[in-house]
Amino acid sequence: AINFYDLRKGEQPCETTVVSKQHWDPVYELTWLQSKTQSECVTVSSDARCIFWDTRFLSEPVDECVLTDGAKEDPKRLGGVSLEWMQEAGPTKYLVGTEQGAILSLNKKPKKDVEIGTWFGLESKGGSGGHFGPVYSTKRNPHQVKYFLTVGDWRAQLWMEEL
Repeated sequence: AINFYDLRKGEQPCETTVVSKQHWDPVYELTWLQSKTQSECVTVSSDARCIFWDTRFLSEPVDECVLTDGAKEDPKRLGGVSLEWMQEAGPTKYLVGTEQGAILSLNKKPKKDVEIGTWFGLESKGGSGGHFGPVYSTKRNPHQVKYFLTVGDWRAQLWMEEL
């Protein structure tokens, strides 16, 4: 659940997510997004969903993406454990590290469904070199945003995303 507190109004949350709309597993990361209202964020969870929220209206998500391996028939869900968003890399681009060792590149364009564009480290999608366990951290290089670093299993890995 996501709870929004305004301590000027007491110790109880002002807004909270509705059980039927929130994540079913633990939320591993929340990232604030740059927006006109400064009230938007995105969460990732091991329930294989990335959910976009407006903290003023937590009763309904703004958008959602199911994290899968991209297979046409019987796609497998990939649990999310790390999340990276950086305005300089493009306001619609997100990186999600998964429990299965792959990194997904998401694209969220206005008025369109969130799309998974690239599966880094997923052999079934032509990738190689994925982690052998969960990707606990995913961070872009702040000076060269097409490069990003992932940490998982016993390794830290450097990747390059074509922008």
